[in-house]
Amino acid sequence: MTRTTRSWCAGVVLLVAAALVASCDKGKSGYDTNLLTNGSFEDVGRDGIPRGWSIEHFRGPENEFPMRYGSDDQIVQDGQRSWFFAGDPNTRRFFLLSQEVEVRDATHVRLRGWIQASEVDLKNADQLTHSNFLLTFYDENHNRFQELRVSDKRTRPVVDTQLWAEEDVKFRLPQGTRYVKVSCVLSMAGQAWFDNLSLEVPAPIDWQTATTKNFVFHWLPGHPMPEGSQETQQAIWDSIAKKLGLESTVVVRYYFYPDTTTIRSMLSLKGYQYVSWDDVEFHSINANDNHEIVHFMTDPIGRAPRALAEGTVFWLHDDVDGAPVEESMKKLVRANLVPPLRSLFEYNLFMSVEPQISMPAAASYVGFLVDRFGVDKLMELYKEANGMTAYDGVAQATEKVYGIPLSEIEAAWLARQKLRASQG
Repeated sequence: MTRTTRSWCAGVVLLVAAALVASCDKGKSGYDTNLLTNGSFEDVGRDGIPRGWSIEHFRGPENEFPMRYGSDDQIVQDGQRSWFFAGDPNTRRFFLLSQEVEVRDATHVRLRGWIQASEVDLKNADQLTHSNFLLTFYDENHNRFQELRVSDKRTRPVVDTQLWAEEDVKFRLPQGTRYVKVSCVLSMAGQAWFDNLSLEVPAPIDWQTATTKNFVFHWLPGHPMPEGSQETQQAIWDSIAKKLGLESTVVVRYYFYPDTTTIRSMLSLKGYQYVSWDDVEFHSINANDNHEIVHFMTDPIGRAPRALAEGTVFWLHDDVDGAPVEESMKKLVRANLVPPLRSLFEYNLFMSVEPQISMPAAASYVGFLVDRFGVDKLMELYKEANGMTAYDGVAQATEKVYGIPLSEIEAAWLARQKLRASQG
């Protein structure tokens, strides 16, 4: 888990367990209770900032044109005041209105809040598509769980012109979350108003469970997993581990949902599955998986470059869109569409290559490495190239593991593929 230590921002109010205790003292459940104070921004301090909230710098240097902000008593959704951010095409310095609360032993939080927008749009290259609510997570030592993004979770951006509309989203928390920061943000031109916010801990779900060697399966009461699916999943794991030469002690928490409506509602997803690598959790509507579990299995060795990790999966299953890897690769060779390894091992380039091209190429390359040097060496490369996203680093790791420059390995790989393609 990658974390960075963050200094505590002046003015941030920590709402400890008082909110939960107070509700329990009144005979109410501590769940589904708003942990935010002054969520409708009614109580404003002398500095113009709602009490319990703080203004934090979001992006842009001090000498750039700043965003305007403040309380509004004319456009409101709840009570007598709302909060607004406003910018124009020249705005290049942006802010957050934030509040931090403490949560304990929670797996999810529910964020609700209202946003209204007027002519919100990107007007210059320094602006970002943010007109929404952000959530940031910290552990008990106040270390962040995610250092690469400004927030860990966010609601959808509200753009153009829109009357008051409610965002109501549930988010799963990383294990060990102690503090959650809620922020309102606008980083575009236009004006956005925020009002009537709440952050709640929903009542926990009474999952049914069963355990195998490498899985703890979870399912909802009344919606059991298909008969035999747990044994099948363990058998898939064992088969892949054997091919990779691994004796894995990883235990995956596998959550099974009966349909897409349920998983999307419970986890606020657009798709049908959710993966937490750090928490070793897999949430899906499918009772069996043979893709993500490969990454769970190899993660303890090293988080390899994306192309290498995905290539390993497709090589293991020898299937790309229903065709064997080598058959797909022959088509690429004949069409002169084989991407250079630089395009595969530079992350941004890899993500821009069409999957119909990148996946068979990556799988073919992994297969070549295994055929020529063995699977143990592949696992060594995983370890040596851990966390790498640039070609030069992967090239150095490759030469260290195999004793051969990456350029020579690439040339040998391409020569073999061209030979096979010429033979039909």
